[in-house]
Amino acid sequence: MKKLSHTPLNKAVRPRPTVMAIYCPLWHRYDHMDSWKGEGWNEWELLKGGTPRFPGHYQPLKPTWGCFDESDPKWAAKEIDLAADNGIDVFLFDWYWYSGVKIMEEALERAFLKAPNRKRLKFTLMGVNYNWADYFPAPPKTASEWNQWLPSRYSPPDLIRMIDYCAEHYFGQPNYWKTKDGSLFYSISNPDWFIGVMGGPEKTRQLLRKIDRRMHARGLPSIHWNGMTNNAGKTEEFAAAGFHSSTSYIVLDAGTSRKEDKGVQQYSELIKAHHRNWKAFDQGPLPYFPVVTMGWDVTPRCLKEVPFPYIKHQEYPYTHVVVGNTPKRFEQLCHDAVEHLAQANKGMDVVMINAWNEWTEGSYLLPEKRYGDAYLRAIRNVFGLARSKGRTKK
Repeated sequence: MKKLSHTPLNKAVRPRPTVMAIYCPLWHRYDHMDSWKGEGWNEWELLKGGTPRFPGHYQPLKPTWGCFDESDPKWAAKEIDLAADNGIDVFLFDWYWYSGVKIMEEALERAFLKAPNRKRLKFTLMGVNYNWADYFPAPPKTASEWNQWLPSRYSPPDLIRMIDYCAEHYFGQPNYWKTKDGSLFYSISNPDWFIGVMGGPEKTRQLLRKIDRRMHARGLPSIHWNGMTNNAGKTEEFAAAGFHSSTSYIVLDAGTSRKEDKGVQQYSELIKAHHRNWKAFDQGPLPYFPVVTMGWDVTPRCLKEVPFPYIKHQEYPYTHVVVGNTPKRFEQLCHDAVEHLAQANKGMDVVMINAWNEWTEGSYLLPEKRYGDAYLRAIRNVFGLARSKGRTKK
């Protein structure tokens, strides 16, 4: 592994990349979960119930701030200050729409957008177009056998309705993040399926052009469509469908089988997998920006009676666990992402980090008992302080 450099990015040498962190809005009470799991239940309960599955397994996680209510603007203000003070520029909110039914939008609409210091941080959206099912915890079955609470059924008219909602509530916000050419960034979590249900690449391209005309009629810029994938070979199809860039939500597999690694993969090997992922996308037709994964451990979403390693089960969340993900190694991977951007033939000047608060997937930047705020300090070491000013007085 290369020797770490602990100085911030030299802005005289190259521009500072935009630092985007994925925000998972699961950590508050909302009506649908009240109906599904009982009044007041949310996924903090699974986090608190985390159990070590093998010797040395670090569970349960213990957030320094405790199990706070992210739908409260006061807590959102604390998150915004913490992120901005440590070099994060944008929160990419996971955003859920099921034929007009929205879930978990409270963290954005009630909290982030009502926070007094919201100008310190940009935000943008990733449309999550997977079926929403009961994996709290998940039974050891295939995903199609889970209790499917909200199936995803996009169609061209429904997409237009969804984008109209975003235009009315989000796209005109002064801190909605735009790309360098002024376009509104919007990411799709499962672009393969999305293109299929829209009728294929050509029909999708025509539909996205129609949506741009609707944006212009509202006095808004065009949309920059981003596709999330780990399959670099798909980017030609994405380009044909009118997408403008690609990235990966996460890199989670070092390439070894569960029998070989006994369900545990080393972060040092995951770093190598990131490098392979980034290089593969450099060969495609779309600009790509690298993702940096903090960790991977979904055991809180697994039934405790299912023995580890989950060799007999191949479906999420019964996967491997990544170990050895220290702040020092994470900082190295952030450095590597910056170097990759500098050397790539094309790309967006963005580094995305998974994640701000994916607690039950073992990927988080918020302070936690074992390392405190060391992961945030790692980001600050690499990228320097955020450009935003105006910290809220406490």
